[in-house]
Amino acid sequence: MKETLKKIIYKILSLIIISTFIISFNVKTVSAKEDPSTDLIRKISKDYTKKFCNSIAFGLSKESAMKFSLEENKKVFEKRKGVKDLDKELLSDEIANSIVGTCGYPLDLSGEEGIQEFKNYYQSKVN
Repeated sequence: MKETLKKIIYKILSLIIISTFIISFNVKTVSAKEDPSTDLIRKISKDYTKKFCNSIAFGLSKESAMKFSLEENKKVFEKRKGVKDLDKELLSDEIANSIVGTCGYPLDLSGEEGIQEFKNYYQSKVN
């Protein structure tokens, strides 16, 4: 009987210690769900960057590469749901970052100045 009582007390104490340990951590749930428009912005930016940088690599001028990439992306994404509601500022930021990071060197664009310069150029062509 003493052994059974010791086992029960041991189990209760173990449960209390484990419960205290678990409760002492303040665990909060975090939602990793992103805004669906963020994913679409990334897709458009990736596609635009690929077309633009390939055009530059083939020897097109910055102006020609810009026109080609804009027209092609317009055709590809015009029927996608939510494209018209995208934040144009975020899209131009994402594209400028991607262009400067991927093929900024041949365009003599680097760093924050290069990103801002391409962003302004992109926005002037889109509007």
